[in-house]
Amino acid sequence: AARHGAARVARGAAVAVEGGTEIMMPALSSTMKEGRITEWAKKVGDKVSSGDTLLVVESDKADMDVESFEDGYLAAILTPEGEAAPVGNAVAYLAPSADAIAAVAAYAKA
Repeated sequence: AARHGAARVARGAAVAVEGGTEIMMPALSSTMKEGRITEWAKKVGDKVSSGDTLLVVESDKADMDVESFEDGYLAAILTPEGEAAPVGNAVAYLAPSADAIAAVAAYAKA
């Protein structure tokens, strides 16, 4: 699939939970049912700023960069590179601070 520009994560695709934020698989087209993660641009523990590319998703149409809507730290990756997730499912969690990474990661794995 061809890689086109950046797709912003749709509003509502980041949900606050237990001191952290769920990052959801966005719908990159009207026909997309699931997306396969081809690359994580950030690693667990990395600082993330709003607008940073978090991951690259292969949809039914193209590969697209998915940007963060939130500032924080990548606390947990739920869907590794090469695996797919349904639209709307959590694929990762952001922690609000470096100190909160362990607590948010523990919540993500619970």
